[in-house]
Amino acid sequence: MADPSDPSMTTATEMNLRGRKVPGLLLLLAIASLLLFPLLGKQGLTDPDESAYVESVREMMDRGDWLVPRLYGQPILDKPILVYWVIGASFQLFGKSELSARLPTAMAALGLLFAVWRLGKLTHKRDGAGFLSALVLLSSLEFVLMGRAAVTDMFLTLFCTLGILCYAETLWAGGSRLLPLVGAACIGLAVLTKGPLGLLIPGMVLGACFVASLGRHRIGTIRPLASAAVFAAVTFPWYVAIAVLSPDLVKEFIVGGNLGRFLSAEHRPQPPLYYAVVLLIGFLPWSAFLPGALSRVLAAGYRGDRRHGRLLLPALWLLVLLVFFTLAASKLPSYILPALPAAAVLAAEPLTTWLEPAPPGGRLRGTGAMILLVILAGGMVLFAVERQSFGSIPASFKAALLPVCFAGLLGTLFALSSLILQRPRLAFLLLLGGNVILIFSLLLFGFPILEPWKSSRQAAEAVRPMIQPADRVLLYRDNRAGFAYYLGRVPEQPRRETELVAAALDPTRFFCLMERDRFEKLRARRPDLPLYLLTRSGQSVVVTNRSPTE
Repeated sequence: MADPSDPSMTTATEMNLRGRKVPGLLLLLAIASLLLFPLLGKQGLTDPDESAYVESVREMMDRGDWLVPRLYGQPILDKPILVYWVIGASFQLFGKSELSARLPTAMAALGLLFAVWRLGKLTHKRDGAGFLSALVLLSSLEFVLMGRAAVTDMFLTLFCTLGILCYAETLWAGGSRLLPLVGAACIGLAVLTKGPLGLLIPGMVLGACFVASLGRHRIGTIRPLASAAVFAAVTFPWYVAIAVLSPDLVKEFIVGGNLGRFLSAEHRPQPPLYYAVVLLIGFLPWSAFLPGALSRVLAAGYRGDRRHGRLLLPALWLLVLLVFFTLAASKLPSYILPALPAAAVLAAEPLTTWLEPAPPGGRLRGTGAMILLVILAGGMVLFAVERQSFGSIPASFKAALLPVCFAGLLGTLFALSSLILQRPRLAFLLLLGGNVILIFSLLLFGFPILEPWKSSRQAAEAVRPMIQPADRVLLYRDNRAGFAYYLGRVPEQPRRETELVAAALDPTRFFCLMERDRFEKLRARRPDLPLYLLTRSGQSVVVTNRSPTE
């Protein structure tokens, strides 16, 4: 089979995609508009992540203080300032709503698609592969979910990708001497988004590539001194201002919020292969193509084959981040998002050959991946059928999940059949179109079922008409900041049962959100305590210490 990395080739991919940039752009925008923007403001803010950022912005707006983020009236440096500024600017322009909170993230996701398009073109030396890279990223579940959430991860991924892209373009294609400075500014914005991690991610990726290139690239090409100056100009003003205002906050941020999370588990401990599983599921169906692409690229790099030299960048990018986040004690599915641009560029390596004329009787790249994909889809169907419960997820979600799993299995079987029949373009369209339809179906029918379990909007709306200015709002051993946001109140946070008992016996009426199990155990222990159930929402309840009839 012809080598798709040979720049001298004039393939059908180039004729079909390179000469059709406008249709390709329109297709990308059409799919993005279908997956990223519809129903963006329909569901309530998810707890505890989205709601904590948005409640902090609400409190900053009320105080008129845009320097120090606050949550429940207390300074908090869980994350740097940029995401609060971005959401705050959206609130100022469009008003306070779920849509305006999430819109900046969706726009960042759209920007990331074009960055990956350019990165794929540079890496594969063909525009068609860049377009495929963007399509692959757009049609992955984790990218879509994170592109619709008002959290920091998409901004971090965008700025890290842009920074790496600027330096890669400088090394590979020359271009303007301003490119390294733009890259430094982007990395600076990443540090303003998520702290030292914004420097560590591109630093590890670019450092690994410099080592792997064995000195072929001169470090002076990227203008390190000027880049450092631009990076400092972007990041230092806010960090210096915070350090002057409250050195303890900076220490808490660096030691507790970053180093502490790496060394000790903030969330439930996860197994070593956690991120491999997250990548496998969150990047379906394209994750099935990664093992083969990685093995080919690394083997070519070992042989010194320079035709595949640029593909070492996404290969090392993916591997370095997988190892780094696996070593970290705290693990969440969203943490692996910065590796998805590299995964998309790698997955495009075999897929570009699918859009070329296949040699008669030749075996197409990715056939083994398709077989693996069918096995995975079958396993997901069995899991969904056999599993009686999904933790706190309601049983009704299973009814929405089962058809999606069955449809995925049928789609992969049809795609494999098309590939066997030497119709790889049809196989690609089946994978792409099928995954887009499945993701949209989950957005439309599946995830709305989870809102009472993932958001406190319904609980807050149920009691909001009852609350008077003199009433107290409590969160009892609960971190659902959405309850505070939707009520527009800064809550008290009793942590001990004695504090809640004292509040219940106080003559001032309160409205308290707590977990349902905790409420039932407390009521069983203290049946004499004046606690009245007002509403249930998912696993949470809202109670008051005054009879609703009063």
